[in-house]
Amino acid sequence: MHVRSSQAMDVLSDLLQRSRARGAAFSHSTVRGSWGITYPPSFGIAVHGIVDGEAHLWTGDPAVARRVLPGDFVLVRGTVEHHMGHEPGAACRPMSAIDASGAEGAASRKLAIDDRGSGPGAVFFCGAYRFEGDLCAPLLDGLPEVIHLRPKVGSSLRATMDILGAELLQAAPGQQALLDRLLDVALVQVLREQFASDVGAAPAWFRAMDDPAVGAALRALHSDPQRPWTVAALAAEASLSRATFARRFGELLGMAPLTYLTDWRMALAREHLRDGDAGLAAIARSLGYASEFSFAAAFKRHAGIAPGRWRVAARA
Repeated sequence: MHVRSSQAMDVLSDLLQRSRARGAAFSHSTVRGSWGITYPPSFGIAVHGIVDGEAHLWTGDPAVARRVLPGDFVLVRGTVEHHMGHEPGAACRPMSAIDASGAEGAASRKLAIDDRGSGPGAVFFCGAYRFEGDLCAPLLDGLPEVIHLRPKVGSSLRATMDILGAELLQAAPGQQALLDRLLDVALVQVLREQFASDVGAAPAWFRAMDDPAVGAALRALHSDPQRPWTVAALAAEASLSRATFARRFGELLGMAPLTYLTDWRMALAREHLRDGDAGLAAIARSLGYASEFSFAAAFKRHAGIAPGRWRVAARA
């Protein structure tokens, strides 16, 4: 099965942008001898990249630790405690107990671990990717606990890693902003590569994008969610008959086309209610509902609570 990841990027970009994914909290470490760090569970994704030397990363049993080499990129689901060290099972100190020195901001933060030993060392960076709101679920739910990629020389991800590594080894104006943007690029590249390489575990929307007809309908729906879509209108986007389109959409997405549309609109509604100041009438119009009352009724059916009460609870 050939996945057209360039098509899937329409939905992937939409989800990333609306999840307000933000990369931050860079640290740059140079270590030698015996060392180990424990990273606590958190919201979002932890990222690690080896610039020089090597390290070992594990989440539970050190016997199945991953050997991380220069140019490698590792993503770890934020709900998982994980460890990095000079060898599998190395004694680890909590990240919070390690002093930072030589810091002129997060981009240049250097960790003072144990650099007194001899033998193999490592230069690596660590960061965090935080997501906000409900729209991160379609992204994170499709990811394994740990993603370990070894980009091929000449690949776009390898090029990004090379730039990240070089930038971390110098101090220059605007470094934090540049590193944040590079981490944005790396995340998109990693997600695209991961979903395409393990299609069976990829989210249903990503797999559906390989279907020319359903993919066309999904792109149209995401680009214009306020349009008064019907199954017939979506079938026209897919260049299929209404019955054929509805059947194929259900087989690929596991739900009816208008159920998908409602779920997406309600996710957008929660985003507006939590973060914006627009009234219910304006939100209703932006999502394609004829009136504030029809939107409120749809939201209550979906969430079990009126949108005004949901907004108060979410902000509290």
